[in-house]
Amino acid sequence: MRKRELDEPYESLFRIQRALAGHISYLAACDANIAFTEYQLYESILRVLLIRKYDVKCEVSCKGFLPNEGSVGHKRIDFVAKKERYHFALEVKWPRKRINTLDVNLDYKKLAAFQKKYTNSQSFLCLFGRHSQINNINLSQGGFVTPKALPPIYAFFRRTQYGCKIYQLKIT
Repeated sequence: MRKRELDEPYESLFRIQRALAGHISYLAACDANIAFTEYQLYESILRVLLIRKYDVKCEVSCKGFLPNEGSVGHKRIDFVAKKERYHFALEVKWPRKRINTLDVNLDYKKLAAFQKKYTNSQSFLCLFGRHSQINNINLSQGGFVTPKALPPIYAFFRRTQYGCKIYQLKIT
């Protein structure tokens, strides 16, 4: 019997959470965690979105919808995914140490500008890391909520406890 799926894009985001926690835990078991970077998350995210039949673009330029864009340090959104009536942006963060507050001000600006330009779109922030680093973390920007359909997912293994939290940009 097939279990009921969540509505899109939440089903795809749920699968991304599972994929990231499992894949990075696997890499840690292979002693590959010495060189971890945020970019190692991209392949798992891309694979999930493609298998879910999204048209995906990575590192999408904010030029054209982010005010003052075009200056030095060109701003980009990590992922933009679209299929049928679903269209969303996804920013990814992987904090490396225990901090009380994660600076997401620029992420908020990029996602809010994206959502303003594409009025029927949604915007999400994917926070990945060790349970001890992300479980009680605060975001510097209050413009995000945790979707009820997407509680955090953690892979609780004895030595590694990686997890993923998804936040959604509040609709204003």
